[in-house]
Amino acid sequence: MKNRFSALLAAGILAVACFTGCGEKSTTNVISNGTPAQTEAPLPPGKEYTANKGEDYKYEDLGLKITFDELALTSDEPDSKGRYSYAMVFTAVNNGDKQVDVRMLDDFEISVDGKKYEDIFTAVSAANGANAYKGGERYDARLEPGQTVSGFIPFAIDSIDWNELTVTYYPDRTKTNDTIIYTVNKSELINKF
Repeated sequence: MKNRFSALLAAGILAVACFTGCGEKSTTNVISNGTPAQTEAPLPPGKEYTANKGEDYKYEDLGLKITFDELALTSDEPDSKGRYSYAMVFTAVNNGDKQVDVRMLDDFEISVDGKKYEDIFTAVSAANGANAYKGGERYDARLEPGQTVSGFIPFAIDSIDWNELTVTYYPDRTKTNDTIIYTVNKSELINKF
């Protein structure tokens, strides 16, 4: 009986020691690669430029020549959330002396009749855009000097009855808040379905 009591007492003391850390007061050191986290200051407001669909716009800061070629409705049926699929076609030529990234997901904002849309890129609009522009590439590339990309940018909004669509394009969003604003009337929309 005495051995059983001693064994239970030892097990109890061991359990208490394990749960309390045996009175250990040291701290844990975290070892990293020695590089502190980089934080970036917010970018100041940029310049706002305007351009028209179909005309070349020269964004001199990057040496880019940018053209908004087309705006199309790529499906006349809404998706499960009531959004209609559209696509814009842009062409960019790198006439500068440095590599330039153009990104369809990061570089564009859409407003329709004054209402700004968030989360405009969907899998359904991407599939409808790819179907409408068979063989066409997306406007998503790393352009070396002298290179050109022409591609579509899919998006989805909850309306097909609108008057004016505004595209805000950030040609160098990682370094500046400069924008190129395009305003498109409904009469310029084409059907690609």
